Amino acid sequence: MTDSIPEGFERWTPSSPFMTHLADLGAFYRRDADGVMALRVGEPHTNMHGMAHGGLLATLADSALGYTIAQQAHVSIVTVQMSVEYLNAVQPGDWLEAHVQVDKQGKRLIYATCLLKAAGRLMLKANAVFAVRHAAVPASDG
Repeated sequence: MTDSIPEGFERWTPSSPFMTHLADLGAFYRRDADGVMALRVGEPHTNMHGMAHGGLLATLADSALGYTIAQQAHVSIVTVQMSVEYLNAVQPGDWLEAHVQVDKQGKRLIYATCLLKAAGRLMLKANAVFAVRHAAVPASDG
């Protein structure tokens, strides 16, 4: 298994406590040129069958979607719905990349797709809907 990180990727420091905790199992990376998020899959990421845990894959997709949308749209968002199709098993040592495409952006909802790929092979497809969070309106005195 290789531990090398492809050129152009920099370590990504998550802002949420959950993702920071998950990063203790292995660092996440970003390539700002095209917004790709990635992870070198390691043994701590595996399930009882020795392949990457589905929850990890879904979490990577959700995080990549949220981060990319927030960066592109300059809004705060939360996941409303996400469907995941597991297409191929991800193995320890795989360099897993999350490619995000915003499909439709409205004032209240944003629709997007994330493809997880390893060595050019499609491993997972996630379709998601995000709600745009608006600042709370101050209470009225009258």
